[in-house]
Amino acid sequence: MTLDVTLGEFLRSRRKASDPGSAPLPSSGLRRVRGLRREEIAQLAGVSVDYYARLEQGRQAAPSESVLTSIAAALDLDETERLHLFDLAHSPAPVRDGGGSAQSARPGLIRLMETLGTTPAVLHGRGTDVLAVNEAARAVITDFYAKPARDRNVARWFFLDEDSRRFDDWDNVAGDIIGVLRLDIGRYPSDSRLQSLVEDMKAKSPLFCEFWEKNRVAIDVPAHKVVRHPTAGTLEFEVEGVSPPSDRDQTLYIFMMKPGSPTEGAVERLVAEWRARPSAL
Repeated sequence: MTLDVTLGEFLRSRRKASDPGSAPLPSSGLRRVRGLRREEIAQLAGVSVDYYARLEQGRQAAPSESVLTSIAAALDLDETERLHLFDLAHSPAPVRDGGGSAQSARPGLIRLMETLGTTPAVLHGRGTDVLAVNEAARAVITDFYAKPARDRNVARWFFLDEDSRRFDDWDNVAGDIIGVLRLDIGRYPSDSRLQSLVEDMKAKSPLFCEFWEKNRVAIDVPAHKVVRHPTAGTLEFEVEGVSPPSDRDQTLYIFMMKPGSPTEGAVERLVAEWRARPSAL
């Protein structure tokens, strides 16, 4: 089954989300629909209305880089949305490198994780798969290693496990997760693992469907995150994502703490308790 991640579908969603009031166009009076009209996007992008209509309808061959740049400007896309637009426009029909196969964690990122001590860290792969997690993250966030291999996935955990609600600002974090999934599918449109993940999530979670239909795309950026731990209370982190320049498919998320802060002390205690557990690995 083909997911709704086509170029035309993305263009339509961004056009409907656009703000006519901010576009350099003369006032056109009362609007019956949200966003800019096709003819307005075509005018702003310097292409014919028929050409742009064919793009939205999936009847036009892949546009040139200059046309994509103009359309991105007309739609006022941010950098992440521009990246997704170009991925969708240039995605080849065959499966790309690694499509459908499980990823392996990069040794260098594993070594980096091992140096972090009691600082929580989670290694994400394509489609928000969890490729590795250190002891601190298992104690503070969730023990992904205790889950079946198929469930070691951030999207599955977030939308199917109430335990994920320990994250403050859950809606925004969930939106970022969906945005990362959409970016990955734009780059790997024939990846069977990604296809199966999204279809399974749609079947199991109405809330996932609601977020998916918003067509948000995102790259998880450094951010302040608050975790309400059931025994340690409120924990505050500054999250940084580290990816090798040559590999967009793996990102190590490091949950940094202020030295000497209550969070640092609480996390150290949680890790010590984790290590003292009879079942600790």
